[in-house]
Amino acid sequence: MGSLSACAFMPSAGPHASLILDPKYNDVPVVDVTDQIAQQLQADYSTSQEAALQRIIAEVSIPEQSRIVLSPGDIVQLALWSQTSDSQTGVSSAPKPQEFGHYPVDLQGRVDLPYVGNVSVRNMTPAQAETVIARRYAGISLFPQAVASLQVEENKSQNIVVMGAVNTPTVLNWSEGGVDLAEAVAKAGGFKVFDPSKAGSDLAVNNVLLVRTGKNFDIPMKSALERPIPLHPGDRIVLQHKPAVRALCLGGGWKTPTAVPFDTAPTLAEVLSGGGDMNATTAQGRAIFIFKHDKRIIYRINFDRPDGMEAAQHFPIEDRDMVYIPVSRSVTLQQAVGIIMTAAYPAMMGAAI
Repeated sequence: MGSLSACAFMPSAGPHASLILDPKYNDVPVVDVTDQIAQQLQADYSTSQEAALQRIIAEVSIPEQSRIVLSPGDIVQLALWSQTSDSQTGVSSAPKPQEFGHYPVDLQGRVDLPYVGNVSVRNMTPAQAETVIARRYAGISLFPQAVASLQVEENKSQNIVVMGAVNTPTVLNWSEGGVDLAEAVAKAGGFKVFDPSKAGSDLAVNNVLLVRTGKNFDIPMKSALERPIPLHPGDRIVLQHKPAVRALCLGGGWKTPTAVPFDTAPTLAEVLSGGGDMNATTAQGRAIFIFKHDKRIIYRINFDRPDGMEAAQHFPIEDRDMVYIPVSRSVTLQQAVGIIMTAAYPAMMGAAI
């Protein structure tokens, strides 16, 4: 009885292949994968991924024609052009600019200017603000026939922020002529090229996260740079390394259960080699199972046969799919015998004495 109890508490690394294949224990359909099935699944996956990418590109590629408007927090530069006349001859001189400097727009949408005080410019375009400011200055004798020139130095409410794995994180003012994604990345010094010889720097930039009006868009770097993607005021851009797929490698046939990241969608063969922890001495090669994260179906590949190995080279692994390798029956039997012998050894020694 003592030895049988010990067997009852033998640790498990998941069900054996026989239990997964037995309809008494498993009601999820199991499909034996041929190379033809694997290639069809790969073609279907590629088509769906391309369609999803095209939907994202179409959504983010809508041009924006917003005008620049002044808002609290903006900083403007003012120059005033005015015409004066010589006090002795009365002859008017050519208009000359007078730089007044930089001025912030306060919380009430006003700029505090020399000689005329606060001028409200909230929600005005620079041209509209120039007209209002010029009128205020024309009302005082110091600046007859004044013409204002206003430049927006910082456009807080409409700026575009570029950060993440760029050489120079930067803030770009919105331009009424438009700004595209590649231009924004270039103005931020381009993306970082990591040195694989340095620890922790072997991850290449492969994704652009575009945050627009509270919605996130993940765009592969290659797709983001090979076509013009117009930006909108207020866009936030983050260049990053983001695994496209995390394959969950579980079961007693792996040395260590782990989640293996991949930059692009891998095949089963790439997971088996990239995971690096398949245990050749314990793995049940005749039954490698793939549990799909979004479908109620289990795929089985016989890796002990050449056609199974061929299918593994084409079978696509999607994000959060589980690659389950059960432990071999012979290994479990060896473990059970070892536990029985360990439990029985003291009794055998006592009988011998």
